[in-house]
Amino acid sequence: MTNATLSIGEVAGQAGINVSAIRFYERRGLLAEPERVSGQRRYAPAIVQRLGAIDAAKQAGFTLDEIGVLLAATDQGAPAHEPLRALADRKLPEVEALIEHAQAMRDWLDAASTCGCDTLDVCALFARGA
Repeated sequence: MTNATLSIGEVAGQAGINVSAIRFYERRGLLAEPERVSGQRRYAPAIVQRLGAIDAAKQAGFTLDEIGVLLAATDQGAPAHEPLRALADRKLPEVEALIEHAQAMRDWLDAASTCGCDTLDVCALFARGA
């Protein structure tokens, strides 16, 4: 007897995503090909948790390829922390650079919000290297 009882629409509803995203993740190999019952996809309830893990990893900034590495390693029985730590170690410098860039943008915009220049060509904010 199978545990695959959820339709793709039910899975999408429980996971809070579009049906098309589920199909896309299947094509990308992030989700296993589901069972078919009378031609319709049927999923085990555990698929909702896997979709949650994919969403959490996406929110952390991981690419679908990186998520695939994480899922494949855990599917093969590796402890989850091993690939997760490796991916996080690679991703952290990227995030630090983004934060630094965002802080520089904020500083520039703060200065721009008090600008009183009549033209941009005399404004220090638009000088080369500013």
